[in-house]
Amino acid sequence: MIYSTTLPAQAAGGADLIAVAGVYSQEFYSGDTVTDVEIVAPAGYSTVVGAATNNVTISVRQFRAGAVVSTFASLTTTTGVSLSAEGPVSVPITAQPILLPGDVIDVRLHQNGNGQALGAGLFVAVYVS
Repeated sequence: MIYSTTLPAQAAGGADLIAVAGVYSQEFYSGDTVTDVEIVAPAGYSTVVGAATNNVTISVRQFRAGAVVSTFASLTTTTGVSLSAEGPVSVPITAQPILLPGDVIDVRLHQNGNGQALGAGLFVAVYVS
């Protein structure tokens, strides 16, 4: 199963943005282990070059009954981590969530320091099997 979302633009230093990727269901049970999280920028996307302090963190979270249960994958655009058009970037899985039916998977953009502007269209996919 793939849960995905397309992220809106975010101004450097802007407020956190959250996009829902989907609701976990065992109806079409294929598994409950998060195997991969990938980010891909669309064609023509202006490259975001990683920076030591003024950057952005992209986190993938698990919600249950309206509350955060865990942040299970996270990527910060630090030095050496860039986002460019049609270049997939793996997001490290930091903790394996225990998904239950009805859990919501979302993606949070958080600006660090002065932050970095992000263009619209980053595609985030969470693979569960």
